[in-house]
Amino acid sequence: MDRNGRIQVIVVKDELANYKQFSASKRLILSLITIFGVFLIFLCIFSIYAASRLMELSKTEWKLKDKISQLELRLSQTEKENAKLKEAVAKLKTEKRKTVEELAKRLETINSLMKKVGLKIDSSSGEGGIAVPLSQLLSYDDVDLDLNSLIPQVDKMIKKFKSVPIGYPTYGRITSPFGLRVNPITGRPEFHLGVDIANRWRTPVRSPADGKVVKAGYCGALGKCIEIDHGNGIQTYYGHLSKILVRRGDVVKRGEIIGLMGNSGRSTGPHLHYAVKFRGKIVNPKIFLEAPENAGKEKGRRNSRS
Repeated sequence: MDRNGRIQVIVVKDELANYKQFSASKRLILSLITIFGVFLIFLCIFSIYAASRLMELSKTEWKLKDKISQLELRLSQTEKENAKLKEAVAKLKTEKRKTVEELAKRLETINSLMKKVGLKIDSSSGEGGIAVPLSQLLSYDDVDLDLNSLIPQVDKMIKKFKSVPIGYPTYGRITSPFGLRVNPITGRPEFHLGVDIANRWRTPVRSPADGKVVKAGYCGALGKCIEIDHGNGIQTYYGHLSKILVRRGDVVKRGEIIGLMGNSGRSTGPHLHYAVKFRGKIVNPKIFLEAPENAGKEKGRRNSRS
């Protein structure tokens, strides 16, 4: 520093005492130091700001990454749920198909049973309305039906139909109808509690419906006889047999041979005494015997009208 308060800077260039001399006022030096200090302060502030922004950006990035991860997780869960739903829908469709197929089999069973006894469903009595053909039911995904509940109903229908004694239990001609008649042995008027179907000795006698044998033995005037309980309050009786082919407690099916026509008991010739009891009362077997024939006649009348 010289006498004037100026700061002198001497820069020696080499060993020969060559040098350069610079001088600056104290005020200038202080100004430069102040400017440099302000610059450092600004640089620090900017660095702190930049660092805080970077931290915020980093936090935002992590938040975005976290949200992306959550969205990916939700997407994965949704895809799994969709896969489960598709699997459930496919399972429901399979169950629906199986149910419809089971219904079709049962309805075919009913149709087959009705054909065996000569009955046909009357299709002319319908009043129209909304309906879905069974053959097209599989293609109706929007039809909300509890098909499973129909199967027990159809099974119950089949069971009841199998237990209704429809048709003749044997081949032959009716020699004595139900109702008032003259007794062929005593010659006195009496009420005949069944029908007599005559044919040759040992003509097969069949059960006209499913049922359980509750009696198989000798029945006084009826000779060798059988009683079958078909359920639903229906019992059938078979008298004057020459041979009994079932025993008490046996379960018989429609069309099964249960005995052979004969002349046992009070009888004037080989025939079958056939009787039907419904809900504890003897009824005319004619409505059961002629049901297939009447169904055919009714169909013929409808066809002739059309």
